[in-house]
Amino acid sequence: MTNLYFIRHAHTELNGRKLFQGGQTNSKLDEVGQQQLETARPGMKASLPDKYLLVCSPLIRAKNTAKGLHLKYDNMILDNRIREIDFGTWEGRSLEDVKNEFPEAVARYYQNDPQMVPQKGESIQSVANRMVEAIKYYTKSDYQDIVFVSHGNSISIGLSALLLENAPFRRVLAIPDNVSLSKVVVNDQIRLKYYSRMFK
Repeated sequence: MTNLYFIRHAHTELNGRKLFQGGQTNSKLDEVGQQQLETARPGMKASLPDKYLLVCSPLIRAKNTAKGLHLKYDNMILDNRIREIDFGTWEGRSLEDVKNEFPEAVARYYQNDPQMVPQKGESIQSVANRMVEAIKYYTKSDYQDIVFVSHGNSISIGLSALLLENAPFRRVLAIPDNVSLSKVVVNDQIRLKYYSRMFK
């Protein structure tokens, strides 16, 4: 049996300004995010096992979240496969601005069309494929417990794809909250134990 834990990064400057923030954007954690880390730290520590493999997105907001939660990052692995979806030219722009220029593409994205690709970005299906690939790779490691520090879309898309494996992709899980914890248990079957658990 393997226990998989997924942590979404803390609140960032771009979250606060409600701008598209994806795999090309290295936005920093803001004061809200720092407070979230401080608040969540005791509950997060109590919810995680004593020993685990830490796999982190290489983006600054994920690495700073791992550090701010005092996760055991002496053996941390940075893996591009769990970075945020690449929004291409949409990144750093407001939804209203992008909708004015790409109304059809934005509509398809919010309908969770897995094949829609933002200009110079990547599709939801691409994120699903790389997230599932990464999850399966680490599930085969010698570690019984694995902690992933990733992003809202990546966790939502990746776990949706994992739970619906061998079926056409559908996003069945909402984007988790900042600094929330989700747990999946992999044995003969894949079980979602809890999703987007918050610590206050």
